[in-house]
Amino acid sequence: MPINISNAKNRDAVVAMEGLMPEREVYYRDKNGDPITTRKILKSDIDHDLPQLMKRRKKLDSVAKALIKEDPEIDIELFGKFLAETSRVYVSPGGIVHVVDEFEVIKDPDGTLRDRRPRRKELQNINTDEPLKWTGKYIKKEDAIHRFVFTGKKQLVHINGLTFDFLYEMAKDLEKRGSLLLVRGGEKGDQPIVMNRGGRSYNAFLEGRTKKDTYCLILHLSNMELKRPKILNGDGEKER
Repeated sequence: MPINISNAKNRDAVVAMEGLMPEREVYYRDKNGDPITTRKILKSDIDHDLPQLMKRRKKLDSVAKALIKEDPEIDIELFGKFLAETSRVYVSPGGIVHVVDEFEVIKDPDGTLRDRRPRRKELQNINTDEPLKWTGKYIKKEDAIHRFVFTGKKQLVHINGLTFDFLYEMAKDLEKRGSLLLVRGGEKGDQPIVMNRGGRSYNAFLEGRTKKDTYCLILHLSNMELKRPKILNGDGEKER
């Protein structure tokens, strides 16, 4: 995925971003030594679940007797079928829902509903005319892990020799500081980053590492901040 980013010297370049795929050291094989793969199978469908069985037999006791004598909950032709490409759909009592209204629900730490509003589908802002900004706001690594919940990470990689020097310089600077850098989007650098249209908004923190003439730049993604709850006194009131 291409990404447009600027550095501390206000130079910008188009580099690449890819997901981190850790290498597995353990592999599962069957008794013949063949590799084991995961497959999706069809377990049940709506026409054979309990509500449908109840419609046909009215009483739960009648359903239980039918389960003992026969298999009304199983479609012999379909159940256990291997599934390939699948898509998520929303289903209501009236059938498949084709139009869905999405809402954002915001709650306080105690679970109280603060706001409920129609969801806005923001445009992606990582590959536009405005590069992601090097904000100059740093946070020590040990402080970051106690303040934010990181839900994902991406690795920035170069696409040619020029962008290698560009990213290596960024990684070396961040490693020297021992901190994560807040990266923001938008013309003024005041917006969270959005990977794709309608996707989630993230606060992004850039970590840099170097080893001899190699580098590693990791973009840590967070959409949740940890906040310490307010202390209550003996009367159950919040202390100031």
